[in-house]
Amino acid sequence: DDALARGATLLCGNRREGNIMHPTVLDNVTADMRVAWEEPFGPVLPIMRVKNLAEAIEISNRSEYGLQGSIFTGDINSAINIAMQLDVGTVQINSKTQRGPDHFPFMGTKSSGLGTQGTRYSIEAMTRMKSIVLNLSEKGKVELACSAE
Repeated sequence: DDALARGATLLCGNRREGNIMHPTVLDNVTADMRVAWEEPFGPVLPIMRVKNLAEAIEISNRSEYGLQGSIFTGDINSAINIAMQLDVGTVQINSKTQRGPDHFPFMGTKSSGLGTQGTRYSIEAMTRMKSIVLNLSEKGKVELACSAE
């Protein structure tokens, strides 16, 4: 309702039936609207129009969250350049945001969390590395002291 009151255009949706919320698409959303920044926890697609790529990156990075971003383009060099500028944990190129396979690192930045999820990274987060330095005797042999009881 905030977005519609501030000038966004309802393209479809904004309808509820019981606990079902129909998909909603809002056009002409601006950065001063709540729907641009708050998680709607429903099928809501806000469309923001920007002047250029620099403005799009700046608006994206202004968010307090940084889980994932998506870039759709036929120019892989531009996609990599944009991905490097986005302050998010993962950038999907030519695909929607998604979790990925378990071995794939999954991380966020800012208020989207610290650390990395994924099999290898979860194991590393729950273990402690220990260094053991082995000093050899002058003859280059290892001297062991043990008892066989």
